Amino acid sequence: MRLWPESTEEHPKQLCDFLGRGSLLAMTLQRLQPLGSLLVVAGESQRNTLEPEVAAWQASLLTEPLGRNTAPAVGLVLAGMENAGNEVLGIFPADHHIENDVEFHRVLQVAAGLARQGYLVTVGIVPAYAETGYGYIERNGEMELDSGAYVVKAFHEKPDASTARGYLQNGNFYWNAGIFLATVKSWRGLMQEFMPGVYSYILQGQDAYREAYPAFPNISIDYAIAEKCRQMAVVEGSFGWSDIGSWDALAAVLEQDDDGNAMSGTAVAIECRGCLGRSREKKLVLFGLEDMVAVETDDTILVCPRSRSQDIKSLLDTLKG
Repeated sequence: MRLWPESTEEHPKQLCDFLGRGSLLAMTLQRLQPLGSLLVVAGESQRNTLEPEVAAWQASLLTEPLGRNTAPAVGLVLAGMENAGNEVLGIFPADHHIENDVEFHRVLQVAAGLARQGYLVTVGIVPAYAETGYGYIERNGEMELDSGAYVVKAFHEKPDASTARGYLQNGNFYWNAGIFLATVKSWRGLMQEFMPGVYSYILQGQDAYREAYPAFPNISIDYAIAEKCRQMAVVEGSFGWSDIGSWDALAAVLEQDDDGNAMSGTAVAIECRGCLGRSREKKLVLFGLEDMVAVETDDTILVCPRSRSQDIKSLLDTLKG
């Protein structure tokens, strides 16, 4: 919710058009369409909103009865793929931005090749700076599997600034983009090993799986499987990736004027530097400001320093309180 007030519980980040090129979900589907069949997993409450967009990209929609994070969501997919053992199943966040689709596709081809060799494969983003807001993947630099592909040594939680600088200097660390690929057979084997209770319902099909959903743990693929997997590979990715996790991160990928201001809608910056302005209807004028965010929606105006954009989630907690 760090992109509030445009991103809300009713209209989450995936459905927002931040770049003027359609929603982040639509951009994700467009990017992945050349690689194979597409399946969007989302909450049942979003079905009516998502169906037109998903259909526009010839994708299928699979809804969860309630949110249980990425590991149970993958299990829901597997429950409907009984006879697809050798196919590669890729898991991709639907709210990220990628600048170079050609390089992205090349990296995924390398990842798919390793998946067919039996690896669970992730894509590690070459870090551009010492970011404290991302998890990291540490490679085993002595075990290169392919050009730019390595055995994973460990996953690491979001670091403090000093640790992040150490990761950057070391050269064996990547940002964790939350992308995973494996064959359906491998996914099922990993579920059986690390989530046997969930796996038992995968064997019973999607109807039984849905009925059992409330009892499943709320856990990500990272924690449930990837951090425990003994045959894990990482492919190095450098294709202009951003998770657009805050207004500051969005400003970095938007077109900017000579003073580093990123304006959209009717927003105007005068004698400003490094500002982000977004307006839907009203004329929004920023004057004499530096490194500020100003966002106008139908019912809210947000103004804050760009440096505080990571704190908007806690701001919402305060407003609700």
